Amino acid sequence: MMPPITGLENRTQAEAFRRIKGNVLDKVDLYAADFRQIIEDFKCVYHGLPSADDLLWITSERYGRDITQQG
Repeated sequence: MMPPITGLENRTQAEAFRRIKGNVLDKVDLYAADFRQIIEDFKCVYHGLPSADDLLWITSERYGRDITQQG
């Protein structure tokens, strides 16, 4: 069972979504699963949470482009 999502995790994801250009619902559909996986990986490896910058950077690396520039 996955542990509950904390308010800090939600705020970090919300900040990352705000930094991506485009429709918010489209962004959530595209990147929410990636952000959740990155958060869970960080918790296991670093025993902490990634920043919004970390979410954006790692996801951009996975997609091979700067996801904040999506239009």
